[in-house]
Amino acid sequence: MYVHIGDNKSIPIESVITMVHAQGSKAKKSPIHYYDGPILNEMPAEDIKTYIVTDEGLYGSSISLKTLMKRIEEFQELIHLNI
Repeated sequence: MYVHIGDNKSIPIESVITMVHAQGSKAKKSPIHYYDGPILNEMPAEDIKTYIVTDEGLYGSSISLKTLMKRIEEFQELIHLNI
């Protein structure tokens, strides 16, 4: 089962570890600034709204965290209805 993260890219839902807003508050940086693993897709930093950490590495997405969460939740609801 996959979630579309923008730019013609989909990733397995099972591989998602965490998702965070790209922009931290003015008082502190986003925790993703401390990430030192592989970056799996290159896109301009100003286009990234959400960072997605997976088993394989880090993805930047131009889709908001709220929208990505909604997609995953809707998919999980469909799976549970069909069982």
